[in-house]
Amino acid sequence: MKRMSYQTILRRLKLEKVKKAIVSEIRCAENTNTTIALSLALGIFLAFSPAWGFQTVLAISLALLLKLNKVLTLITVNISSVPPLIPLIVIAGYQTGALLLHGEFQEDIPDLMNLSKLGENYLQFALGSLIVASGLGIFFYLMFYLLLKRFRGNLNDA
Repeated sequence: MKRMSYQTILRRLKLEKVKKAIVSEIRCAENTNTTIALSLALGIFLAFSPAWGFQTVLAISLALLLKLNKVLTLITVNISSVPPLIPLIVIAGYQTGALLLHGEFQEDIPDLMNLSKLGENYLQFALGSLIVASGLGIFFYLMFYLLLKRFRGNLNDA
């Protein structure tokens, strides 16, 4: 019998809890397909936006203001906290901003994990991040909505 390490058990428990929370929130009869899709898409938009440090507060505030599902929004906004994604999020925003402001991608990328270097290039990073976040938010809204419509039907959608 193979023994699992302590870290493996913790990772499985956390992943199982997240899966359970997502499934229970999606199955909730009070949530329309539109509400669920918007909640998930808002979290993804905020995860890729340049509002680091304020994403959770913004997620809760906007979910309350827009009457969305707060749990789903909070789950998806935290994808930006996954360590392997952080450099990809920063570089995607930086390069998209370079394309927008200079008409081409930059070959020499400064050390964006250094806050002073990121600060020097913040406008480029912020504009690019907003474009990436908007594109991903729209894409995932459509994807979630179509999947929900297919598997849940037109449950409560007007």
